[in-house]
Amino acid sequence: MTVIDRTPTDRDRWFVGSLIRILAQADETDGTLGIFEQTAPQGFSPPLHVHHREDTALYVIDGAITAVVGDVRRQASAGDLVWLPKNVPHTFRVDSDGARLLELITPGGFETYHVDASDPAPALVLPPAGAPDIGRLAAAIGPYDAELVGPPLGPND
Repeated sequence: MTVIDRTPTDRDRWFVGSLIRILAQADETDGTLGIFEQTAPQGFSPPLHVHHREDTALYVIDGAITAVVGDVRRQASAGDLVWLPKNVPHTFRVDSDGARLLELITPGGFETYHVDASDPAPALVLPPAGAPDIGRLAAAIGPYDAELVGPPLGPND
Protein backbone atom coordinates (compact mmCIF):
# COMPACT_ATOMS: atom_id res chain seq x y z
CA MET A 1 0.00 0.00 0.00
CA THR A 2 1.09 3.58 -0.53
CA VAL A 3 3.40 5.16 2.01
CA ILE A 4 3.10 8.92 2.43
CA ASP A 5 6.45 10.69 2.27
CA ARG A 6 6.40 12.85 5.40
CA THR A 7 6.76 12.61 9.16
CA PRO A 8 3.63 11.50 11.09
CA THR A 9 1.74 14.09 13.14
CA ASP A 10 -1.01 13.79 15.75
CA ARG A 11 -3.48 13.98 12.83
CA ASP A 12 -2.22 10.65 11.45
CA ARG A 13 -4.09 7.74 13.01
CA TRP A 14 -4.43 3.98 12.82
CA PHE A 15 -8.19 3.43 12.71
CA VAL A 16 -9.69 -0.09 12.53
CA GLY A 17 -6.90 -1.39 10.29
CA SER A 18 -6.58 1.72 8.13
CA LEU A 19 -4.41 4.84 8.08
CA ILE A 20 -6.30 8.12 8.33
CA ARG A 21 -5.05 11.67 8.07
CA ILE A 22 -7.26 14.41 9.50
CA LEU A 23 -7.13 17.30 7.01
CA ALA A 24 -9.71 19.68 8.53
CA GLN A 25 -11.57 19.67 11.83
CA ALA A 26 -14.79 21.38 12.87
CA ASP A 27 -12.90 23.77 15.16
CA GLU A 28 -10.95 24.99 12.11
CA THR A 29 -13.99 25.47 9.85
CA ASP A 30 -16.46 27.21 12.18
CA GLY A 31 -18.09 23.83 12.64
CA THR A 32 -19.12 23.49 9.02
CA LEU A 33 -16.82 20.74 7.78
CA GLY A 34 -14.53 17.88 8.73
CA ILE A 35 -12.27 16.15 6.20
CA PHE A 36 -10.00 13.14 6.39
CA GLU A 37 -8.11 10.95 3.95
CA GLN A 38 -8.16 7.21 4.54
CA THR A 39 -5.88 4.51 3.14
CA ALA A 40 -7.31 1.04 3.68
CA PRO A 41 -6.39 -2.52 2.70
CA GLN A 42 -8.48 -4.95 0.69
CA GLY A 43 -11.39 -6.23 2.77
CA PHE A 44 -11.47 -3.20 5.10
CA SER A 45 -15.01 -2.40 6.23
CA PRO A 46 -16.25 -0.31 9.15
CA PRO A 47 -19.27 -1.64 11.05
CA LEU A 48 -22.66 -0.62 9.68
CA HIS A 49 -23.42 2.67 11.42
CA VAL A 50 -25.67 5.70 11.29
CA HIS A 51 -24.97 9.39 11.94
CA HIS A 52 -27.87 11.44 13.27
CA ARG A 53 -26.25 14.90 12.83
CA GLU A 54 -23.96 14.73 9.81
CA ASP A 55 -24.18 14.06 6.11
CA THR A 56 -21.05 12.56 4.62
CA ALA A 57 -19.55 12.36 1.13
CA LEU A 58 -17.10 9.54 0.43
CA TYR A 59 -14.88 10.25 -2.59
CA VAL A 60 -12.83 7.36 -4.00
CA ILE A 61 -9.34 8.61 -4.91
CA ASP A 62 -7.84 5.19 -5.75
CA GLY A 63 -9.21 1.66 -5.72
CA ALA A 64 -12.72 0.22 -5.67
CA ILE A 65 -15.31 -0.23 -2.94
CA THR A 66 -18.76 -1.64 -2.39
CA ALA A 67 -20.93 0.88 -0.56
CA VAL A 68 -24.15 0.07 1.27
CA VAL A 69 -26.42 3.04 2.01
CA GLY A 70 -29.74 1.99 3.48
CA ASP A 71 -31.14 -0.62 1.10
CA VAL A 72 -28.94 0.49 -1.81
CA ARG A 73 -25.72 -1.31 -2.68
CA ARG A 74 -23.37 0.12 -5.30
CA GLN A 75 -19.87 -0.25 -6.61
CA ALA A 76 -17.64 2.83 -6.66
CA SER A 77 -14.15 3.29 -8.05
CA ALA A 78 -11.62 6.08 -8.53
CA GLY A 79 -13.41 9.33 -9.30
CA ASP A 80 -16.78 8.23 -7.85
CA LEU A 81 -18.57 9.92 -4.97
CA VAL A 82 -20.92 8.12 -2.59
CA TRP A 83 -23.42 10.22 -0.60
CA LEU A 84 -24.08 9.01 2.96
CA PRO A 85 -27.03 11.02 4.32
CA LYS A 86 -27.67 11.39 8.03
CA ASN A 87 -30.14 8.95 9.59
CA VAL A 88 -29.41 6.30 6.94
CA PRO A 89 -27.28 3.28 7.98
CA HIS A 90 -24.19 2.87 5.83
CA THR A 91 -20.87 1.08 5.44
CA PHE A 92 -18.45 0.12 2.68
CA ARG A 93 -15.87 -2.54 1.88
CA VAL A 94 -12.60 -2.16 -0.04
CA ASP A 95 -12.75 -4.59 -2.96
CA SER A 96 -9.50 -3.72 -4.73
CA ASP A 97 -5.96 -4.30 -3.53
CA GLY A 98 -6.31 -1.32 -1.20
CA ALA A 99 -8.06 2.03 -1.60
CA ARG A 100 -7.58 5.67 -0.81
CA LEU A 101 -10.69 7.65 0.13
CA LEU A 102 -11.55 11.22 1.04
CA GLU A 103 -14.37 11.68 3.55
CA LEU A 104 -16.12 15.04 3.84
CA ILE A 105 -18.39 15.51 6.86
CA THR A 106 -20.94 18.30 7.23
CA PRO A 107 -21.40 19.79 9.67
CA GLY A 108 -18.01 18.95 11.06
CA GLY A 109 -17.39 17.09 14.28
CA PHE A 110 -17.62 13.39 13.47
CA GLU A 111 -14.00 13.37 12.29
CA THR A 112 -13.07 13.65 15.97
CA TYR A 113 -14.72 10.27 16.61
CA HIS A 114 -12.06 8.75 14.36
CA VAL A 115 -9.42 10.26 16.64
CA ASP A 116 -11.15 9.04 19.81
CA ALA A 117 -11.46 5.49 18.45
CA SER A 118 -7.94 5.19 17.03
CA ASP A 119 -4.26 5.22 17.92
CA PRO A 120 -1.55 7.61 16.76
CA ALA A 121 0.20 6.26 13.66
CA PRO A 122 3.88 5.83 14.54
CA ALA A 123 4.64 5.51 10.81
CA LEU A 124 2.71 6.44 7.69
CA VAL A 125 1.93 2.86 6.76
CA LEU A 126 -1.04 0.60 7.35
CA PRO A 127 -1.24 -0.85 10.85
CA PRO A 128 -0.67 -4.56 11.43
CA ALA A 129 -3.65 -6.66 10.38
CA GLY A 130 -6.09 -7.59 13.11
CA ALA A 131 -9.74 -7.73 14.03
CA PRO A 132 -11.40 -4.38 14.78
CA ASP A 133 -12.06 -3.61 18.43
CA ILE A 134 -15.85 -3.26 18.15
CA GLY A 135 -16.14 -2.54 21.88
CA ARG A 136 -13.81 0.44 21.57
CA LEU A 137 -15.71 1.74 18.54
CA ALA A 138 -19.05 1.39 20.31
CA ALA A 139 -17.77 3.08 23.48
CA ALA A 140 -16.40 6.07 21.55
CA ILE A 141 -19.36 6.71 19.23
CA GLY A 142 -22.06 7.69 21.76
CA PRO A 143 -21.14 11.37 22.26
CA TYR A 144 -21.32 11.90 18.48
CA ASP A 145 -25.06 11.19 18.16
CA ALA A 146 -24.25 8.15 16.06
CA GLU A 147 -24.51 4.43 16.62
CA LEU A 148 -23.24 1.09 15.38
CA VAL A 149 -26.20 -0.86 13.98
CA GLY A 150 -24.58 -3.88 12.36
CA PRO A 151 -21.38 -5.68 11.46
CA PRO A 152 -18.81 -4.76 8.83
CA LEU A 153 -19.32 -6.20 5.35
CA GLY A 154 -17.66 -9.55 4.98
CA PRO A 155 -15.97 -10.83 1.81
CA ASN A 156 -19.18 -12.52 0.62
CA ASP A 157 -21.63 -9.75 1.58
